[in-house]
Amino acid sequence: MNKIDGKTIAEDILRDVGVIANVMQKRVCFIQFGDDASSTAFIARKQRVANQMGIQADVIHEPSINTTEAALTLLAEVVSHEYDGIVVQLPLPYGIDTDEVLNAIPVAQDIDVLGTESLQLFERSQSERMPPVAGAVNAIIVSAQIDLIEKHIVLVGKGKLVGAPIAMLFDRSGIPYDTVDIDTPEDEKIRLLAEADIIISGTGAPHSITADMIKEGVVLIDAGTSEHQGVLVGDIDPSCYDKALLYTPVPGGVGPVTVAVLFKNLFS
Repeated sequence: MNKIDGKTIAEDILRDVGVIANVMQKRVCFIQFGDDASSTAFIARKQRVANQMGIQADVIHEPSINTTEAALTLLAEVVSHEYDGIVVQLPLPYGIDTDEVLNAIPVAQDIDVLGTESLQLFERSQSERMPPVAGAVNAIIVSAQIDLIEKHIVLVGKGKLVGAPIAMLFDRSGIPYDTVDIDTPEDEKIRLLAEADIIISGTGAPHSITADMIKEGVVLIDAGTSEHQGVLVGDIDPSCYDKALLYTPVPGGVGPVTVAVLFKNLFS
């Protein structure tokens, strides 16, 4: 087995970003609605990286806002301050329309590439920005020299943050893959995972992929994170690592690279 060190890949990306940041002063704003503890932790991590890069990062936390109208009013105020990047941390509280809020972020400031127009530009290869998780997976594939030619790739999950943008990444490059999600019949899911040469998972279901479900020599990219018994874990059970040719751990795999790509987008 061969662990892929996401921290090293992230450091390489951020080193290049830091060179640009020394010349181009940028300002970013992170917005959190509600009081989700994981969101608070994610924003703190991004703020630390921004500080290391010399990037001004402001954080607005509004735990009491729980309507779309109020969220849009606050967002409009933030947009008026002409930040170079604006990130609304997901998930949003019940009662706030996620798509409406994300689409209210101007494309030029949408460094998370979550608005419809930003995603369309990415899908058509008309923007240098990548959705951060898709960009992280791409960076890992390049850095680890993972050969995708004639490989059976299986994406687990179709979510907005992970599965959907990674599917767009492969679609625009003409790379074939199969998808497994909650609607996939169990026998088909078992077959696809057992046959997969490369598995990329992002469901947030703790340790839902186990060693008995995969073959020897598989490449495992785990983009799913969740808390389990107070510990951050991935979709892929660590028992799988002994069978893997390459794997990304959780934490320390896809996560740090995702944050690095977010800041790379700030300068794209």
